[in-house]
Amino acid sequence: MLPFLITHSLFMALTGLCLAALVLTATLATRQGTRLYTLLLLVLLPATGLALALPFLLHSSTPTLLLSFFQGVLIGPALSLVPLGHLKDAPPTWRRTAQELGATPFLRLRLLWLPLLGRSLAGSLCLAFALSVLGTLGINLGIHKAPLS
Repeated sequence: MLPFLITHSLFMALTGLCLAALVLTATLATRQGTRLYTLLLLVLLPATGLALALPFLLHSSTPTLLLSFFQGVLIGPALSLVPLGHLKDAPPTWRRTAQELGATPFLRLRLLWLPLLGRSLAGSLCLAFALSVLGTLGINLGIHKAPLS
């Protein structure tokens, strides 16, 4: 059971981080940071609460990786909220200036966005693993709880 719980925790964290990366990429591509930030604020508490309560709601005796995937998707808004807040506050002229100076997209990512978002990305990484451990504990408690009768 322990190898599955470790696999579940890692898969849940990686799924949430991939979703957060997609949200940040969409923000950079469309420059709609304020709208995405508002949408994530609306979804944050219900999605995170549902991610942690999902093992108790499904009443399954054998958890699957599909549960890990759904929990990872549900923690995605919590992981992308802080970096998105820093990204939406960045002046749009920085991107254009770097582009006009000949920076490739990879150079812009490495020299502009990663230093700007470094601490918030590290915080999101820590939050991802904390939420995945909590989700894994929920699975462990959900499996070993006494039947209701």
